Amino acid sequence: MAIHYSQYYNLQHKDFVSKGVYNGFLDKDSLLHIDPLLLKGCSIPEFKESYNTFLCHFQKLVHLVKYVKDTNETDPFFKMIVKRFTMSEISNTGLGFSKENSHGKGISGDLAKQLANSAYTIIKAGLEDPEIFALMQLIEDNVGADRISDMTLYILQKDFLAYTQRIAKELNIKTEKYNYTYDIVYEVPFYRGKPIHFIPMNLLTDLPKANDFDDIDKVCNYNNQLKKKVADIIGVAWAQCKEYKKRDWRELILGNKACYETVVSYYKGLKGVPYDFTSDGKKEYYDILLNELLLQNPLILPSLSGYNPQTEVYEITKSICLQFKHLVEDNRLSELFYKNNRKPDETDWQMLLYTVADTYKKAASLDISITREDNPGVGEIDFHITCGAKANTVIEIKRSSNANLLHGYRTQLAAYMRAEKADNGLFLVIMEDSSIEQIKTKIGEVQEDMKKKGEYIPEVIYINGKKQYSASNRNYQPSRL
Repeated sequence: MAIHYSQYYNLQHKDFVSKGVYNGFLDKDSLLHIDPLLLKGCSIPEFKESYNTFLCHFQKLVHLVKYVKDTNETDPFFKMIVKRFTMSEISNTGLGFSKENSHGKGISGDLAKQLANSAYTIIKAGLEDPEIFALMQLIEDNVGADRISDMTLYILQKDFLAYTQRIAKELNIKTEKYNYTYDIVYEVPFYRGKPIHFIPMNLLTDLPKANDFDDIDKVCNYNNQLKKKVADIIGVAWAQCKEYKKRDWRELILGNKACYETVVSYYKGLKGVPYDFTSDGKKEYYDILLNELLLQNPLILPSLSGYNPQTEVYEITKSICLQFKHLVEDNRLSELFYKNNRKPDETDWQMLLYTVADTYKKAASLDISITREDNPGVGEIDFHITCGAKANTVIEIKRSSNANLLHGYRTQLAAYMRAEKADNGLFLVIMEDSSIEQIKTKIGEVQEDMKKKGEYIPEVIYINGKKQYSASNRNYQPSRL
């Protein structure tokens, strides 16, 4: 299972965040990437000159192109250009677009030759601004924002290693010697025999979701802005330009001096937009914040000695649900939802309860199984917690605004319990804008009718699901249900 750096090194998440270090995953990539634009004016000591270093890597191609006589690898100067575009994978960064590996793709073979040929064509045409190479995702096949990120890491690996070395020392993380070259050695952490590269949070931006690697550039905002500027120059409607392929943009930008100068000038004036870790729309830190909150608030179970399995499972389930209520109401657990004016839906609450229950189960080594959205033939059950075939407790969650609230309590939960041959059930009501007294009255009326008919009456747990304010907020008024 993938874990964050802080967990691997037995540190707190805040230890990384307070230093501005991305608390990434080991063995799992994120949908973030490094944008070279964010290097502009960077005040981090190791990266003050990084933007110039990045551009200089491509500026040096100009000198090589002057001596190229043939664009194949028999020509020593062309071979040097290919080598300059050949970039190996950088390990353990936690960035990228892959689903299983925590490293980039690197550049080699045919792609390196393709980029070398492009560089030769661009420079030979007298287009020598190095910024054009930072925009390769706009004009080059098989190059997207993620590939630019990988290239940036490769070109600036020394800077990232120096940064990692300093951060590791400040956090007292165990390090090993890494021979960058025969005469340059860094002391950095290792994972699975390869060095870790810590990344500053303010150099990261959101990697737009796309169908594949090479489709990513289509949803990058500044790419679209650049394309619109080119469209204005050549007098083509934006709707038509949306259908253009990379080769079309390449011909337009490299074949039209006005287009080229506009694109380069626009890029020079751009500033990068870092990922907003405060709102954290991609939930980069959702799991680690939740995990640390649960560790700070351990589950305390009642004494279960002498109980039969049915009662034991029910009491464990009830304790988890009451702890969930406490975390939401008193520890502002629901703040994980209320970002960017977003309101959680029922699935959010279900997933949060499932995560809380599963974490407590593992932490306390509870001999239970937690199943979410099982379908026994009468619909999908929110949860049921079992202990083999000996005991089963079903949990149903409904928001107070749900039109099927009462139906869920009396009919759905009972049907799920029959289908699962469950001994007990619990009904959780997430209170939002509805009146607690009105909801309690309505459910009370249903319970009275159930009592008259001799039906099983599940316990109801009401949870204040409204946005909870900090105790330091002058308008804070705790609302207990």
